[in-house]
Amino acid sequence: MDMELCLITDQTDFAVEAEKAGVDRIMIDLEQNGKAHRQKGRHLFLSEHRIEAVRRLKAALNYSRLVVRVNPLTAASGEEIEAVLDGGADYIMLPYFHAIDEVRKFLALVRGRAKTILLFETGAALEILPHVIKERDFNEVHIGLNDLSISMGHQIIFEPLVSGLIESLSTLIRNEGIPFGFGGIARLPGTGLPVSAERVLAEQVRLGASVGWLGRTFRGNMEYERLPGELAHEIKELREAVKKWSSSPEQAFALNREALVAEVAAWKARLDFEHDEMLVKV
Repeated sequence: MDMELCLITDQTDFAVEAEKAGVDRIMIDLEQNGKAHRQKGRHLFLSEHRIEAVRRLKAALNYSRLVVRVNPLTAASGEEIEAVLDGGADYIMLPYFHAIDEVRKFLALVRGRAKTILLFETGAALEILPHVIKERDFNEVHIGLNDLSISMGHQIIFEPLVSGLIESLSTLIRNEGIPFGFGGIARLPGTGLPVSAERVLAEQVRLGASVGWLGRTFRGNMEYERLPGELAHEIKELREAVKKWSSSPEQAFALNREALVAEVAAWKARLDFEHDEMLVKV
């Protein structure tokens, strides 16, 4: 199994180095509308990318495709999408939608001039997913665990993964032959994280994800300060891990999932304990 890797950055030198290291896609993240409010208190990544970066990065890249995540649909979406297309985006991603009419409007605005990715990250979006994927007027699906967990009232972003929800959605999408991914990928081995980065990666491989987002915990400080060859080394480590898990037996996946479920449960228990301790102090 091969997995396309996508790195979020608007820094030209970092994007060019990522391309040389074998990263398949570079993403500019323009989504800002409403994001800070709905993710308040979660300490998640809030992008400060600007639309001017689209043309700049497109001119700097030779092989890597340029992905642009636009804002959720508003009256200004037509203008934003036209500007992104003018800048040379290869893929345009629609985030945070709730209804199938929003998907149809987005696709009508793009009109096939770039490939399209639908980011399912709300409970309402998941309800319409079986109907949306039957229409097949788009190119790719990604399931966003951060906002999805918030939408579903979960404390931890991996609860939808260990509950079996992501597995059932992945099966639906995979059976339609649609390329997809979910969540993000952290730097391996992910020391210090509450959940093993490689355990999550193994689940992505097991469920057939064909696209992997290199998340904030992968980028770390590398976007602005990195050692020579550091990025290339980290990408090589990821490629080797994907290759290893792609040829692993079912028993290895079963043991990995069992350990992942235990790690998520332990993380949740710690959060519950800290919450109870806070209530006692109050």
